[in-house]
Amino acid sequence: MSNTIKNITVTIIFDGSALNRDEKIGGNILSIKKLNVNGEVRSFIGKPAIRHYLFQTLYKNDPKRWNPAPITERGSEEKKTLQFDLRRADIITYPELDVFGYMFTVEGERSLTRKAPLGITKAISLTSYEADLAFYANHDLVMRRRAEGYPETMPGLYNKEEHVSYYKLTFTIDTEILGKDVWILGTEPQFSEDRLIINISNNDKKELPGKRDSTNSWKVIADGEEKGAVTWTALKDNQTFQLTFKVSDEEKKARICHILEAIKDGLYAQSSGEANTIVSLFLIAGAVKVPSPIFHPYIDIRKEDGQWKVIGVGDALKNSWLEKDGDQPIVYIQDCERLRVDDLWKNQVLRDWAEFLRKLGLSEQPEGQETQGAGSQTA
Repeated sequence: MSNTIKNITVTIIFDGSALNRDEKIGGNILSIKKLNVNGEVRSFIGKPAIRHYLFQTLYKNDPKRWNPAPITERGSEEKKTLQFDLRRADIITYPELDVFGYMFTVEGERSLTRKAPLGITKAISLTSYEADLAFYANHDLVMRRRAEGYPETMPGLYNKEEHVSYYKLTFTIDTEILGKDVWILGTEPQFSEDRLIINISNNDKKELPGKRDSTNSWKVIADGEEKGAVTWTALKDNQTFQLTFKVSDEEKKARICHILEAIKDGLYAQSSGEANTIVSLFLIAGAVKVPSPIFHPYIDIRKEDGQWKVIGVGDALKNSWLEKDGDQPIVYIQDCERLRVDDLWKNQVLRDWAEFLRKLGLSEQPEGQETQGAGSQTA
């Protein structure tokens, strides 16, 4: 097994409801996001909402590591946009920028951008929307107002489109991009005691705490810990410089493990004042040569004899992008009593999460010390 961390794709199915509201219809009807799938109307949760729920989960689980990155207004007076502030943040000091990407306008039409190593699909319902509509009113507030002696008032009446369904959602992690970022700038970084000074532009300066490692290398130190390093090389006869930000191996592994833990155990999600359940009833995760959502188009559900079951796993396992350890694909499957997977497929893959993490290159646990091997764990 290679020590390199492998690319990862994870597809889940969860039981959710109207998690992503859309515009109002007719003034007082709260709609949900919908689209047409093979002639059926399906509700869906957009990628920005999933990104928000995931980051909120990461932050609540470890607020020190996943501290929200600072933002700023950039652009002309006529057209300003909110962007992450690279003068105060970077992928080493803020995991949010590392995982979800960014764009920072420098000057004119030039900008520093980062493609997100974490890919997220829409979460699309697996059953059709049947135009369910519920009627609501704030009776409690009205009664409390009356109890204070004020004249009777009518409660605020409103309607909500509702849809409870299973939803399918996929995440992919490009581990070659995660933990590494490259900037091309016009000036060489300078040292100043315990600070590295980076001139992003004539008007934008950045300082990083740490210590000098070599002539063209700087160790970034925060909270007494080494978080990563910045190195640089001259390009085009010293007219431009390539700066490479690299997160430490330990921090990179921790970030990926936190993401996988959140996806596996459930996201913190609230919409329209309701707590929602983005908790994996079914999960299939695999190491892939190419960070593509290869499981997503195959996985679906079907009801047989009153029991929902997951279908498409056998087709998904035929993909040649899957990494293997010997003859076994590096794939982990988790199901539950509500959503079953045929034992035929579960017995061909890993059933122990710790073993799966080790084979991804995320755990140093020696081979043979796993608590359970492939096929030995029941859902």
